[in-house]
Amino acid sequence: MHRRRSGYAREGAPARGPDRGGSRVTVTRGQADDATPYGDAGRGDQGGGRRERVVVGVDGTAAGVTALRWAVDYARGRGARVLAVAVSEPTPVVGSGAEIAGGLAAQSMLDDEQFTAAAEAWLTEAITAVPAAERQSVERRVTRGDAVTVLLEEAGEADLLVLGNHGHGVIGGALTGSVAQRCVHHVTCPLVLVPAPRDETA
Repeated sequence: MHRRRSGYAREGAPARGPDRGGSRVTVTRGQADDATPYGDAGRGDQGGGRRERVVVGVDGTAAGVTALRWAVDYARGRGARVLAVAVSEPTPVVGSGAEIAGGLAAQSMLDDEQFTAAAEAWLTEAITAVPAAERQSVERRVTRGDAVTVLLEEAGEADLLVLGNHGHGVIGGALTGSVAQRCVHHVTCPLVLVPAPRDETA
């Protein structure tokens, strides 16, 4: 089981690393040194052959792509593993039993399939933006469910959670500012927020 790190840094503390969004990334949970790429080469092997694990939320925005690129840069300096996660959130079915039987359930299933396909496309786009030599090192996963719940579950055994920092999503609202904010309050490992590129925040 992942041990919760002690000694939290103040919220908004800067983390040293690649400047991909026009401003520095921030560590909102955990110690700033826990999210310092290149600062402690070799820490990725934590003994017993265990490699550090970094989970990244990818949501179809430029911020998500930038977050994955940052995480790959981070992992390279520490020999860590990277898991890119995209969440396909279920579409609620609202209506009477007769309405559902008459087609709403089928429409909901179609919507879920479309969202899952979109999530797969998010991952493909984000991984394509990673340097070619690093792509094979990125594990990908599409999961249906609530974005916050899925990310927190994946981060439960991780050493770092990385999210893009923006205030809006593209499809389904996954990884919006509110999702990142909820993760800040509940995640048990250090959380890094990577700023969106300027053209997304403009």
